[in-house]
Amino acid sequence: MHEKLLSLLILLISLITPLKAQEISFGLKRNALDLPERIFELVEVVDARRNKPALGKIYTSSNQSVLYGLEGGFQEGLKQFYNNTVPKKGEIRRIQLHVLEFAIVEQKQGNSVASGDIKMKFAYYLEGAFQPIHLVDYEAGMNYRRSINRTDLVGNVLNQGIKKSVQFLNDWIRDQAADDRRLANKVRVEIIEKDRINHPDTVFYNANKPISFQDFRDRPNVASRFNATIFTSLSLEGAPFVQEGTIILPLEVKVYMLPGSSWIKSGGQSEYTLNHEQRHFDVTKIVGNRLVEKLKHMDLNPDNYEGLVNDAFLDAFREMNRLQEIYDGQTRHGLDHGAQSRWNTILDQALEGNMTSVELELMKGK
Repeated sequence: MHEKLLSLLILLISLITPLKAQEISFGLKRNALDLPERIFELVEVVDARRNKPALGKIYTSSNQSVLYGLEGGFQEGLKQFYNNTVPKKGEIRRIQLHVLEFAIVEQKQGNSVASGDIKMKFAYYLEGAFQPIHLVDYEAGMNYRRSINRTDLVGNVLNQGIKKSVQFLNDWIRDQAADDRRLANKVRVEIIEKDRINHPDTVFYNANKPISFQDFRDRPNVASRFNATIFTSLSLEGAPFVQEGTIILPLEVKVYMLPGSSWIKSGGQSEYTLNHEQRHFDVTKIVGNRLVEKLKHMDLNPDNYEGLVNDAFLDAFREMNRLQEIYDGQTRHGLDHGAQSRWNTILDQALEGNMTSVELELMKGK
């Protein structure tokens, strides 16, 4: 009785325990492709397929439908094939492969023949400092007919399909590398410095042409205890482009005043007053010069250049406002002649490139 119960228990366990599905694995053949060099490194394979991990099912000589997969695992198998088929050389792009679809659908055509369809859809991304950058998609379809006995032919078709995807990626990178900003590997800043023509609403800084009384066109504020007010500012402009794999970033720092927002009282039109306002313009020019020097020596790369350049400009803008406040605070808006004379010297030195005194004043504050 005990032996019968034990036999029934073993039978019951075997009935409720799922049988492991049969599977055929094939290895990708890493024979050389017809490529002069591989200009990428596949750093990661992301399997985004719905059905994982097998590619599908194929028929065997026993007319059974079995799972079909890659030797060594789907993701690692693809990664090794991409990286080992062709030696890498030159400037390497680090690529992430997203497998959106990769499936085999096979049907029997009688007792001795099977036909199959293979679909592949890959998305290639460039590894970025913050997140992957989408580059291009690859999509292909293949079909075949084979003898039930020749399961190896499925592997041959898959090998050809994957090889074509490697060829596609390599060719795409080579063709796009010179002009596609996403593939650029360097950034070069080119500072544009040129005299600009004044407009009725804008007067650009010109070291050889100081401002005049005619540049103050706003209606004076009669309630103000000051004789004049000048509105100066700076801007940063540039339109990047790609040349031979390098992002060229031409940048121009514009320093200007707005006549329509600047005024001077008729009773305060003296050379002393004009000099005080000119020195406000000089402060803005000095900050612009400091920004130019900073931009020339920045360590930029394609992942971060836009953010770093914007930050540098915002820092300069804050520095401009702060230095204007320090200048007006120490000279009491020009009422303290002694302090004005001292600042004339500080600003003249800075315009000649000696920023020591300006930097000291920025450290001290008002």
